[in-house]
Amino acid sequence: LEGNENFMANIEDISEAAADLGVKKGARDSAEVTITDNDSVQVNFSPTIYTVSEDGESVELMLVASGPAPFHYSVTVDTFDGTASDGSDYTGGSFEVDFPAGSTTASLTVDILDDNLPELDEWFGGLLSVSGVEGVTNGPQSLANVTISDEEEIFVQFDRAGYIFDEDVGDGILTLVADKPAPAGGYSVEVSFADGTAGSPGDYSGERQTVFFPEGATSVDFAVPIVIDSLLEGNENFMANIEDILEEAAILGVKKGARDSAE
Repeated sequence: LEGNENFMANIEDISEAAADLGVKKGARDSAEVTITDNDSVQVNFSPTIYTVSEDGESVELMLVASGPAPFHYSVTVDTFDGTASDGSDYTGGSFEVDFPAGSTTASLTVDILDDNLPELDEWFGGLLSVSGVEGVTNGPQSLANVTISDEEEIFVQFDRAGYIFDEDVGDGILTLVADKPAPAGGYSVEVSFADGTAGSPGDYSGERQTVFFPEGATSVDFAVPIVIDSLLEGNENFMANIEDILEEAAILGVKKGARDSAE
């Protein structure tokens, strides 16, 4: 890419034969010839795909020009929301990115915001545009995608190590607690039961249960039916265990806590 260039064309000599005929140079005996430059520089994102941890503080978007320009110019990058939101997940806006004369690379730093919430990975985009710069255009790679990977974890456990219920209680209420509120959409864990001296179904209902944490919840109660058998007997026990973290919960970073079983 260069500016327009020129050269001169001059009527230099009148030959002797022409001079004998009275041929002479006129007033416009030279002319300037201008070669207009029609080359252009294209600016692209390179790469176009980025991944950054939510606690990574920032991401640097790289811009590459196809060649140097003999002048300083600026391009514009506008961010836009995907599943990530400007102001809560990242700091977006409309940014001017400068290319000094002769340079072919530039970058834009976008701040990442950690909301301390367990959630699925989120993304936002960047749109490159060039206007009002002669000889410079945006190329085919004018869109960038940034994935913010979430590193938060939620630990789920029983609220205590043991429960005591009277045989005629009807339903024994057990409680699961989490160390962080459930994200939008919630998640589920599965609880299984194992006989001790009490047996299912004669003393209690030991069917596996799916326990759902709705959005914002940090504790959830669930009922285990206790059966009256009308027999005189000593105290009996069984175990409740957090058995499985379901796939959608595992994606959110849900894990079993230290107290993953209760008597």
